[in-house]
Amino acid sequence: MASVPVTATANTSQWESIALRKRAERASKIPKEWLLPATITDNPTASPASLLQSCGLLSQRESYLTDPDGHDAISLLQKLANSEITSTELVTAFCKRAAIAQQLSNCLTEILFDEAIARAHDVDKHLQRTGQVLGPLHGLPVTFKDSFDIQGQDSSIGIMALCYSPAQQNSLLYDILTGYGAIVIAKTTVPQTMLNADTDSIVFGRTVHPYNRLFGVAGSTGGEGALLALGGSACGVGSDGAGSVRMPAAVNGVVGYKPSGYRLPLDGRGIMGTGVMGTTTLGPVSVAGFLTRSVRDARLFTKLAANAQPWQKDPCIYPHLWQSLPLPTVSHLRIGVWSSNNFLHLHPPVQRGFTIAQDRLRHAGVQLVDFPGPDISGVWELQKEWTEIQDLSYLRELLSMEPHTKIVKATAIITKKTTPPPLTLPYLHSLNVRIRTLLRRMHDAWNSDGTPIDALLWVPAPHTAVPFDQYTYLGFTGLFNLIDWPAMALPLGMSANRQLDTKTPVTPFNDLDAEVQEIYHADSFHGLPLSVQLIGRRFEDEKLLAVSQVVHDIIRPTGLPLKL
Repeated sequence: MASVPVTATANTSQWESIALRKRAERASKIPKEWLLPATITDNPTASPASLLQSCGLLSQRESYLTDPDGHDAISLLQKLANSEITSTELVTAFCKRAAIAQQLSNCLTEILFDEAIARAHDVDKHLQRTGQVLGPLHGLPVTFKDSFDIQGQDSSIGIMALCYSPAQQNSLLYDILTGYGAIVIAKTTVPQTMLNADTDSIVFGRTVHPYNRLFGVAGSTGGEGALLALGGSACGVGSDGAGSVRMPAAVNGVVGYKPSGYRLPLDGRGIMGTGVMGTTTLGPVSVAGFLTRSVRDARLFTKLAANAQPWQKDPCIYPHLWQSLPLPTVSHLRIGVWSSNNFLHLHPPVQRGFTIAQDRLRHAGVQLVDFPGPDISGVWELQKEWTEIQDLSYLRELLSMEPHTKIVKATAIITKKTTPPPLTLPYLHSLNVRIRTLLRRMHDAWNSDGTPIDALLWVPAPHTAVPFDQYTYLGFTGLFNLIDWPAMALPLGMSANRQLDTKTPVTPFNDLDAEVQEIYHADSFHGLPLSVQLIGRRFEDEKLLAVSQVVHDIIRPTGLPLKL
C-alpha cells in the first residue's frame, strides 16, 4: 500500500504536519534494498498476501523461515536452540518480511529493525560463548501493539497529541518477554481511540486486509492481525477490551487468545480517566493477550508469563502458578454449541464454517451439547455504557485536536448518538445487575444438562472481515469481557467461497440484523478467512488452552501438528 509523498505547506494543519513527519520517519527505517517498486505497492486489485508471495524480494531461505504455514514459534525456537539457524538470520528475515507487509498493508507504527538485528547479534554471541540459550524465547522475533510502552519509543496509538512523547519505561510484558530472550522488531497499528474495530488513524492511516485491500483488519489490535497473517512476526502482543485480540485474529486467520482478567499485565498508554486505577479494575475487564501461529504457541507464551510472576510487580495481577494440565482425550470432551442466538443471523460463509467445525468435532468423537445461551441483544450497548462510566474526557480532549475517523463516528462511543444517562449510584448498580444477570444465565447454560461442558463453541462475529468502516457490532466477543471468561479465536484454514456461500434471503430479527445482512455479497467476500471462537470459564485458562489445542487440531486438520 504505497504512501504518496506529501510535503507540508503553509496551509498544512498541525495534525497533518505531525502525521506526515511520523510517516516519513517510519518509511526511512526500511532499508532501501527492501523497498518494493510502485508497480507492486500501487496494484489496485491483487491482495497484499499474493503480492508478498510474488514480489521476489524474499529469498527462498527467508520465505521458508518466515512462512506462517511452515513454522510456528515453538518450531523456530527449536531450530535456534539447535543452532540450525542463528537469531541474526531469523530476525533479519522477519524484519524483511515485516517491511514488505508494511508496504503492502500499512501495519506498523514504530520500526525497530536496526535495534532488533543488533540485539540478535548479541544473542548469537551469547550462545556461541556459553553454549546456552539466553532463555526460553532465545532470539525469537516478536511484535507489540502500539499501546504497549517501549522505553524511548512513542506509544502514540495513532493520535496526534500523543506523538513525540517517548515512553520513559517499558511495559511489564515487554520486560518479561525480552527477559526470556525475545527480540522486538516493531510496534503495530491501532485504530484512532482503540475503541473500535477498523484500524484507521489520523497519524498512520488505514491498515488493509491481507487478502482483500478493500476490507478492514478489525481492531483494535489490527496491525498485529495483518502482520501475523502476512508472516511478519512469530508472535504478537495485543490487548482485548471487547474483542480487540480475537476480532483481528479471526478476520485475518490467525490464533488469538484473550485470557481471564488479572492474569497478564496491561500497562502502557492509558486512554481512560485518571479515576480508573487500571484497565483491569473497573467494569468489563480489558486484558493483554497473544496473537500466534498456533495454539501451542499461545500456551507457551501464557505459561512463560505466569512463570515470571508478574504479580510481584503489578498489584492488579493475581498470583496464579501455572497448571500443567495434560491435553484432554478427544472421546471425553464435551463441547457446548451455541447454535442460535435469535438476535443476528450469521453470514453464509460464517455459518458454513461453524457447521463444518461441528461436523469435524462430531466425526472425531467429541460430544457436542446444545448451549441455550441468554438474550444478547443488550450486550454491546451495555459495554458501551460502561466505557462511558470509565471516563472518556481525556480521550475526547486528545481527539479535539484532530478530525475523527469514519469508524470512530460510526461506532458512536466518542461521539454519542444519544445523551448518556447521568452517572448516579442507582444507575451504576443497575449496570452491575445487568452484568450479573448475564453471568448467571451463562453459568446456568454451561450446566444446562446437569454436567458442565468443557468449552463453548461459537463464532467471533456474524461476519468475516467486512468492508471499511462497517465493523460496528462487537457483542459476540464483548460478552466475554463483560463476564470475564477466557476465549480463543481459532482459524479454520478455509475461506469464504462465492460458489458455496451464496446469499440467501432471511427474515431479519431486528434493524441491526438487517444492516448486518445487507453488508454481505458473495463475490466481494470471496477468499476471506473463516474462524470460530472457543470459550472457557473464568480463571480456567489452562484448561481452555489445552482443550483449544486438541479442538484446533481437529477443526483445522491441515494446520501445524499441535503437540506440546
